[in-house]
Amino acid sequence: MGSDVRDSVDSYIAFQLAELEGCLPLVGAADQEAVHGARLALRRLRSVLSCYESVLPDVPEATGRDVRWLARSLGEARDAYVLSQRLTLWLDASEAWLSPNTLHDAVNELLASSNAMAIRVGTGRRWQGIVKATRQALLPATAALAPREIDNHPSLLEVAELLQPRWETVQKSLEAAQRSLETDTTQADEAERNDVLHDARKDIKVLRYSVEAVAQVLGARATAIIQPSMVLQRLLGEQHDSVTGQTWIKSLAEMPGVESVDVEALQSMEQRRLVETEADLRAALFSSPIPEPRRMLLG
Repeated sequence: MGSDVRDSVDSYIAFQLAELEGCLPLVGAADQEAVHGARLALRRLRSVLSCYESVLPDVPEATGRDVRWLARSLGEARDAYVLSQRLTLWLDASEAWLSPNTLHDAVNELLASSNAMAIRVGTGRRWQGIVKATRQALLPATAALAPREIDNHPSLLEVAELLQPRWETVQKSLEAAQRSLETDTTQADEAERNDVLHDARKDIKVLRYSVEAVAQVLGARATAIIQPSMVLQRLLGEQHDSVTGQTWIKSLAEMPGVESVDVEALQSMEQRRLVETEADLRAALFSSPIPEPRRMLLG
């Protein structure tokens, strides 16, 4: 990898590790913005490790497992928080609920579980070892904790060849997503559609953050790939959040004191949100294509 590109990736990795070190102590205080910041830093770090694996030092298997644990733990905490906030807005927006106190109690319990997960992660010592081991594996001892200036010319050929397979994976995922959205689904097929869309979201994240890691040497070329990726990632995220929300709302039916009419009303609200999001996603799949790295970087 050209020294300029490698410096850019090293700086990106160092910056994400510094973000983790800054956010995780606040996670221990149940600071939900810190949970979001730490989770985002981990997403970016894992995407870069995945894309540039062949040209980066090896990360010990145990460290890789620890990174996945940290990402999963923060993800569960954040998802529960986001759902609790959306449901709170819905509950406060209407006075027509038949079991408002029980619904609020359920949502408050969801929020409490999110905070508890965050506190367990942030107050434990495991994350400190994860950050330290990852830094030692990936970065030279003199690595800066903020992006460095790049003075020499980038190796566009190397970047294009590393990004191309990720783009091709994204294209296959988006084609599958488009096919799944074009047909009406049965309940059984709906689960398969949700899996397809969730996989597309994960693939886009890897491509987007991998391009971000070398954005300072790519300039406008990076923006051309990042911008449509952001649009599709946001819509796929909203679709996933809505699916997760419906699953949790269904569980309310089993709670004593919750009226079935209230559950049906919440399900209907979430379903409308899902339909609108999937309609926007269908349009975006046509209007926001992600350009091919080889063509963008070498053409």
